[in-house]
Amino acid sequence: MKKIILCFILMIFTVNTGFAVDRYSKDYLQNHKHFSIMNPISEGIAGHIIKSSLKKETGGDYKVIFEGYTTSSIKKGIFKNLEITGENIVTEGIPVPYVHLKSITDYNFVDYTKDPVEFKSDMKFSYDLLLSEESMNTALQDKAYKKVLDTVNNIAYPLFQITGVSTKIQNNQLYILTEYTFPIASGTKKRVFVASSDFIIKDGKIRAGNIKLNSAYGNLSLEKVANLLNLVNPLEFTLSMLDNEKCDAKIENINIVNNKIKIDGKIFVKGD
Repeated sequence: MKKIILCFILMIFTVNTGFAVDRYSKDYLQNHKHFSIMNPISEGIAGHIIKSSLKKETGGDYKVIFEGYTTSSIKKGIFKNLEITGENIVTEGIPVPYVHLKSITDYNFVDYTKDPVEFKSDMKFSYDLLLSEESMNTALQDKAYKKVLDTVNNIAYPLFQITGVSTKIQNNQLYILTEYTFPIASGTKKRVFVASSDFIIKDGKIRAGNIKLNSAYGNLSLEKVANLLNLVNPLEFTLSMLDNEKCDAKIENINIVNNKIKIDGKIFVKGD
């Protein structure tokens, strides 16, 4: 009898403790009500730390909204919502007038104790981004863009050689200025080819659309011009400079508003 009672007590103990609830799991945090007088304080501290870190890395001005579940889960790196708005920042050496990032998933886990940080859950964000002509022209000075031009010049030689690309935004229209020379005609000065372009998204890539030419180039095939612009694509290169290998960014819309290129879409982060 004592043995039976002992087994029964052990069984109850196992039920109560052996299968303890994971208080950091998605199921527990989303399906239980949580209230603590410390939560708003913890959320404020977390938001301040994020804001300070971003400002230290990129300058500019930030507004951060952070929402968690419990104080202990916040300390662990788990949050419900994160919304970041930044203005006049510099990232990867490129000036960015405006960026807005907001989490879509409501369970997000980042292990910030690791260096680099580890993403412990799949996360999804929506984003809005503004780029100026300065953003693109700064990116085009990077040595990586010279490799892009070298690739194009290997194809174009000996017909022409591109020596530089720059952009100009006027009246909500993007102009791409391509400097080139004729290598077989020694002593010739650099010339400038000017085309304006809108954008289309094709297979996740930014492509030139609705191309217009300076009247001096009216006899050129627009298809060939489009191919050239897609090869030297300054906007796609600028975005590639801002890309993060741990994130998968999808572009959904591109427009020019107030002489800034407005881009929005989604960012997907795969958890380790």
